[in-house]
Amino acid sequence: MGVIDAADEMQYTAVHFDLRIVMELLQQTIAEKRTNQRFILIEGLCNSNKLASEDAQLELRFMDEIFAIEKCLGEVDSCVSLTFC
Repeated sequence: MGVIDAADEMQYTAVHFDLRIVMELLQQTIAEKRTNQRFILIEGLCNSNKLASEDAQLELRFMDEIFAIEKCLGEVDSCVSLTFC
């Protein structure tokens, strides 16, 4: 039985868009919604495995995305990758 992609991630995941624009959107959203909470949970980044070709998947390393997050949003305390087969 195949995996159901209810959120249509293969088409709309952040990896399909310019990383700079994604970071700008995150900065704006955090600025608008931020409370006194110390941590922010960001879901849906570091997902180059959603790219169609194997070459494209190897082009964008997870660490590149982590470094981009730290550069734009601040220090990353933790990163968790949940995957399924």
